[in-house]
Amino acid sequence: MIRIFIADDHVMFAEGVESLLVGEPDFLLTGKAGTAADTLKHVRLNPPDVLLLDINLPDQSGMEVCKILREEQPDLKILVLSMFSEESYITAMLGLGAQGYLLKNTGKTELCTAIRTLVTGKTYFCQEVTDVVMRGLMHSRTASTSKENPKISRREKEVLRLIVEEKTTQEIAAELFISEKTVESHRAALLAKLGVRNTAGLVKSALQLKLLEGE
Repeated sequence: MIRIFIADDHVMFAEGVESLLVGEPDFLLTGKAGTAADTLKHVRLNPPDVLLLDINLPDQSGMEVCKILREEQPDLKILVLSMFSEESYITAMLGLGAQGYLLKNTGKTELCTAIRTLVTGKTYFCQEVTDVVMRGLMHSRTASTSKENPKISRREKEVLRLIVEEKTTQEIAAELFISEKTVESHRAALLAKLGVRNTAGLVKSALQLKLLEGE
């Protein structure tokens, strides 16, 4: 029996995934959580075989959850279920130890296949994710001789500027008229793109790479 835990703050999506899995004879759903804190608590108390993990959790990024659990439970299989198809998110999660990555538009058949594949010790990525990773590898080969700053969107640059100004997540959300959750998503993307671990690293990289000059 494959024990599965779902970490996703969208209740309807989590319940939808649950409904897809409950009919499978070799699957046992051990629980669901909508926050990073609850996910860590439940997984520590009752470790599953496979964790279905969203990146965009309200209290802490799924990236941090992945990092923590990879260190604490090296045998745990982590399958990312995300709406983010950008290379920065994918490579960051893989670098943190996730063994699989699916987009949220995947169907039941592929989801079940991915779970069963991870349990055998193999990795699994949907075709779109594989294509993104391959394009990134090809680009890195052609650009290997030149040092290029990471590509940051206009909105990410706005968030980065306010982080450098020591604004809180709440203050950034209010100034840019976006939700705090969206701010945290942009922060997670910046961490992945700049290859740093925390806010101090973001500020240091922004200054070293002169990312905010010319604004």
